[in-house]
Amino acid sequence: MIDILSLYREELESLILELGLERYRASQLFSFIHKHRVERFDDISVIKKEIRASLKELFYIPSIVCKKKTRSNDMTTKYLFQLADLANIETVLIPMKDNRYTICVSTQVGCRMGCKFCATGKMGFKRNLTVSEILLQVYYILKEQKLKNVNVVYMGMGEPLDNYDNVVKSIKILIDEDGCNISKRRITLSTCGIVDKIEKLKKDLPYINMALSLHCAIDEKRSYLMPINKKHKLEDVMKSLSTFPMPRRKRITFEYVMIKGINDTKEDRKALLRLLSTYKSKLNIIPLNKHDLMDADLEPTEKRNIEEFAEFLRSKGMFVTIRDSKGSSIDAACGMLATKNS
Repeated sequence: MIDILSLYREELESLILELGLERYRASQLFSFIHKHRVERFDDISVIKKEIRASLKELFYIPSIVCKKKTRSNDMTTKYLFQLADLANIETVLIPMKDNRYTICVSTQVGCRMGCKFCATGKMGFKRNLTVSEILLQVYYILKEQKLKNVNVVYMGMGEPLDNYDNVVKSIKILIDEDGCNISKRRITLSTCGIVDKIEKLKKDLPYINMALSLHCAIDEKRSYLMPINKKHKLEDVMKSLSTFPMPRRKRITFEYVMIKGINDTKEDRKALLRLLSTYKSKLNIIPLNKHDLMDADLEPTEKRNIEEFAEFLRSKGMFVTIRDSKGSSIDAACGMLATKNS
């Protein structure tokens, strides 16, 4: 049987025509599944019973199970989802200003990148998520929380570009006007820097918001923190990003987890200036979030030193923000997502 949730509208239309049904049925079905988020064909009452019976012979509508929901004092909510093969992933709903929300979705069970400060990387890589498993994280939360306008960030468990095809397809389905119709401007894809996939993304999904997990502007140090840097050198990553088509008035975000004595020195801030001086960019400094799986030699930079670091860069004309890491008390903040039984 075919997972109907993972089909582009055009793919669904082709299969509907093969069933001998009218073309408009495809858009009708796509809308019910992705916009209204029905979970059973029998709930689509505008379609005749005999047609629903035919659909059930060819397609199935997948689902996701929420095993646990945890809320922090700052109202960040972490969802522990169980997938069909009993693997687990975590997804985070983050409250923003003006009564808006951001959904931080996962793209893999575990991760093969091995970044030293990331709990997901300590799990190792289990498998990629399917298109529908990515979408269902968003759909479950939208339905449960009765939300309409949300931001979606591909910053949860896993490296999105390591699951390239499924991630790109999930985004294209999310922005389809007959479905969820989330504006492309509200979706951000974060990567640790896989050059060939960034180049491919320029053609497949231009004008998406891009974020690079930078974390150090000095190659040797970055390779220590992020093994991917040994394969995809920072110079090559930056060259690729320099020509990425971005939305108007948008900047590439460079994420920078600050770690005491490793990437918070005067040498590091000078390297950042040299690296980012020619880019229309935003540097997002993130205080290190300690977790049980973290190496003992990694310690957070003191708050005052983070502020001094940021202020120096601002004085040189850089756009710098310091992230207020939400959800740290429930292990939902940056670098803290992991599951024990996946």
